[in-house]
Amino acid sequence: MFKRIPLDPSRMYMNTFTRISDKAVLQRYSRKKGNSGVTAVSAMDSVIRINSTCLELVDRLYFSRGSGTLIASFFFSLFFGVCFLWLVLKAFFWGQGENTPWGVLSIIWIIFVLPLSWLSYKFLVLEVFNYTHYPIRFNRKNKTVYLFRNGKPVLAVPWNDLEFVRISNGGKPESWSIVGCTLADDGETVIHYIPLPVSNNWGPEYLEVYWEYIRCYMEEDDCVADLADIVTYCLPVEKQKEGWFFGLLYISKMTSRLGWLVNLPLFPFVFLVSITRWLVMLTCRVPVWPSEVEEACRPDENDPVNKGAEHNPPQVWRPMLAVQGKKRYEENYARERGAMDRIIARLKAKYPPSVQPEKRREKRKHV
Repeated sequence: MFKRIPLDPSRMYMNTFTRISDKAVLQRYSRKKGNSGVTAVSAMDSVIRINSTCLELVDRLYFSRGSGTLIASFFFSLFFGVCFLWLVLKAFFWGQGENTPWGVLSIIWIIFVLPLSWLSYKFLVLEVFNYTHYPIRFNRKNKTVYLFRNGKPVLAVPWNDLEFVRISNGGKPESWSIVGCTLADDGETVIHYIPLPVSNNWGPEYLEVYWEYIRCYMEEDDCVADLADIVTYCLPVEKQKEGWFFGLLYISKMTSRLGWLVNLPLFPFVFLVSITRWLVMLTCRVPVWPSEVEEACRPDENDPVNKGAEHNPPQVWRPMLAVQGKKRYEENYARERGAMDRIIARLKAKYPPSVQPEKRREKRKHV
């Protein structure tokens, strides 16, 4: 009854779809063929480390870590602390319950208060005393994807055996995510889920920007340096816990100064989430990869590309909060946009857009 169920992202889509042909699956991505129509390529602030051997990312729920615990702690305090425990203490320890209708209260407690307290408790303990994050590694050299899981061995899956799909998270407004799936021998039944650390409600085409980053890393030649240049900063969670200030910056991050119009009114809530997030991180363990995974993902000694949090720019809060000076912004933009343009140019040269059948018929008609 009080057994804790960890908030492991590998389990979050088990009830969403069980077959690759389910209606929840809106799109299947191609691993081999690039999308020459993308206008950008981005890791969307999810990279822990990138080198010529391995790309390590945080998990799908990393951005929202702490928010669920804050909400659950509020309701647990309300239902159990105020509606139950406070009244019991007043009556039996402070002698203030002479006129209390205990019969009616007992019924309310049994039917509403205690069940809601139990439910809020279950949500309250989802994040604490588990792991700070559940990293994903994409090994470019041995073409293997590694997923760190809670209470289970690390999942190692050949890249070519994975099917990546776009699914809807529902809600208003609707949002979408990308999930990697391993399939049974029938080619339909999903066995394992690897949610990528991306979700947005701007439109499904924005997921192509993220997917192309992952696909290029695993499939395309001579692109790792450009993919590393696209990363503005890496998350400082490799073999350490996230600090409070960086956590506050991360959940407040924005891409332009217009974001301040939204973030400033929400700052009191965001600040509370940052405190809860920090407390959650303090209670959790840092994930440690098995020695065989570390050995397989060890970069070459003279690898020209090996970018981690130690290479983050000074005053990393400036690009995170979109408050860079003009010169610094132009330098960063030129580096990142130049890297994107070089990758997109390679994609267009290698995967030229095909002419649609309707357009071919129209050409023949005019001739």
